Amino acid sequence: MKDYSLKSGERYSSLDLNLIGGDHLWRYQYVATRMAEQKRPLFGADIFCGAGYGAMLMSQQLDSTILAIDGSAEAIDIANKKLNAPNVIFAAKLFPFELPEAAFDFIASLESMEHVKDFETFFWTLAKALKKGGRLFISAPNEVTMPYTGYIWHYKHFRPEEVRALAEKYGLSEIAAYSTTCQILKDGVARVFYPYQIDSNRPLELDAGDTLFFEFEKK
Repeated sequence: MKDYSLKSGERYSSLDLNLIGGDHLWRYQYVATRMAEQKRPLFGADIFCGAGYGAMLMSQQLDSTILAIDGSAEAIDIANKKLNAPNVIFAAKLFPFELPEAAFDFIASLESMEHVKDFETFFWTLAKALKKGGRLFISAPNEVTMPYTGYIWHYKHFRPEEVRALAEKYGLSEIAAYSTTCQILKDGVARVFYPYQIDSNRPLELDAGDTLFFEFEKK
């Protein structure tokens, strides 16, 4: 059993954005910036949302309603009590769960897929929940630069071609691909975690960082 508790050590438990890693904030800000180009009310999702800081950030910048799901009931309880986000619906769910088909204009699922043993079904669930033309923003550890060595919170890390193959299989086309990093790389492999994640709030070439980040569109 994986530990999904709020303070397991794998998630940010704070709602103070000054205490959130720059790479995490950059990914959410990217989603908000891209979807702000859509000039209509939007229905979005944040799967898995943690304590809700990313859903809050997106809701403040977008004309949207957001369904935010996380596996930690404690995290969702804190989000409901402490976040003033009237256009965000927080829900505690462990995968597998269903999402309404062809319902969402966008879905952000940031560093989530590695936590799901049946990652292909998870990806399919996200893809089928998008409207035609909807966007999926998804990130996961890069197996090339951060090889999986039995992380206690993860089931698998991913090569870029694996994520691209899932997207093609489930009807998504690639819009953009980047990476970010929160570790110091030595000889092309992540070695030392940045204690304060210095200079991590910027996109890199896909093969340069320790975390893959893709923007896909539903065909």
